[in-house]
Amino acid sequence: MENAQKQPNKSSPAKKQLIIIFFLTTVLFAGIAIKAGRDYHWWLPETEIVSVLTPEDLKTKIDINESPWYELLLLPKVGEAKAKAIVAYREKYGRFESLDELSRIDGIGKKIIALLKDCAIAGTGSAHVSDNHE
Repeated sequence: MENAQKQPNKSSPAKKQLIIIFFLTTVLFAGIAIKAGRDYHWWLPETEIVSVLTPEDLKTKIDINESPWYELLLLPKVGEAKAKAIVAYREKYGRFESLDELSRIDGIGKKIIALLKDCAIAGTGSAHVSDNHE
């Protein structure tokens, strides 16, 4: 009966090391696969880089015909008084046809209008994307 008793299963140290190496290798490859999947973005559609647009094309310009006075404060050299004067003039006389018409408002001269050319328009809508690449 003594021989019938089960002997404890003793693994050799080399077998334990192989099991640990296998486990660590599996974890390493799983980590590499996860990292590659996150970095590669294979699930996203391919996009095309548009080379005809420049940062200047994407600049947002403030429309002096549509913007309230507090948005006009974002313009250079336009404070609260000038912004409210622009809105009052617009309400009294109608829409501006061009930025040059701002010279009719006290305190706005040619120098300020020259500064506004890059960041303001006298058109429709509050955003403008120039279409000068045709």
